[in-house]
Amino acid sequence: MIKHFLTLEWKSFIRSASFKTNIALKILMALGFLYFAAVFAFVGIGIFYGLKKEAHLEPLATVNRFLIYYLAVDLVFRYMMQNIPVVNIKPLLYLNLKKSTVVHFSLGKTALSGFNLLHAFFFIPFSVVMLVEGYDTWGVIQWHLGIMALIFTANFLNILAGSKDSVAFLIGSILVVLAGLHYYDFFDITQYTAVFFNGLFHSYFSLIALLVLLLSYYSASNYFRANMFLDAGLSVKQQTARTQDYTWLNRFGSMSTFLKNDLRLILRNKRSKTTLLLSALFLFYGLIFFTNDLYDGPMEIFAGIFVSGGFLFTFGQFVPSWDSSYYPLMMSQNIQYREYISSKWWLVVIA
Repeated sequence: MIKHFLTLEWKSFIRSASFKTNIALKILMALGFLYFAAVFAFVGIGIFYGLKKEAHLEPLATVNRFLIYYLAVDLVFRYMMQNIPVVNIKPLLYLNLKKSTVVHFSLGKTALSGFNLLHAFFFIPFSVVMLVEGYDTWGVIQWHLGIMALIFTANFLNILAGSKDSVAFLIGSILVVLAGLHYYDFFDITQYTAVFFNGLFHSYFSLIALLVLLLSYYSASNYFRANMFLDAGLSVKQQTARTQDYTWLNRFGSMSTFLKNDLRLILRNKRSKTTLLLSALFLFYGLIFFTNDLYDGPMEIFAGIFVSGGFLFTFGQFVPSWDSSYYPLMMSQNIQYREYISSKWWLVVIA
């Protein structure tokens, strides 16, 4: 059955209208994956000796202390970048296949994604170094299995969260608040979470991680099995359209039309809303620049531009590609291109 699924995937790939484009993208993605895999492997080896010889810290205990932030950032990053397998399920519903088989294949495919494999390039070298340095073999195996179980749990939790923006914003906000409290020594959550991660090595806490993984997989499979209908969970959701007047932008004259349109598109699209979140996160770079005496003088000017330019970096670099879907139509209208570009500039300035 797996061979049959792989054959269907291959036929779908080579018969696609954008076959050549897909090949180019796959090659670029493969090169990017190899680059980041090499970086993760280098960090996995180097962080052990860096903590031990340079910082004079116990490597495993130090890594366990900050793993909660590692996993939280991974979960937020997955939400922004990783696609849920709905697109893979739809074509298979027309075939004589069991729903459970389709669900297991789709979930298994996400488990083999680069988002999961990259973590292996960090934790496997780190685990091997621990074995070389004389750590308990069974403890290292338990710790490694427990961490990878949590990584795959994040994969299935991301699938359950789907496109719920509130979940991602909630996790991101909690992460930022906890990091801020930790930085200013008000509350250190790592003192509590490190107990669990240390338990992965010293006791059988890895069984808890494996149990959580099984529960997340079971929940994800049940969720998709219950919604595998074209007129239910997989249908395009119809919502009542809501518009905002943004009358306060009328002061910009004819450019206000472009500004209002941009604001509506930003708030309706997941990718553009992600740029808003990233722009807000840029502000926290100020904690690095303005609390360190090394960045005095001209560096403070650079820091101010960098911190306040998050929206420019994340949104402005894609101008005018944001409007690519209707760009030919817009250019055929009686619209001054200067006004269009000026509206983008004012949008960045206002932000």
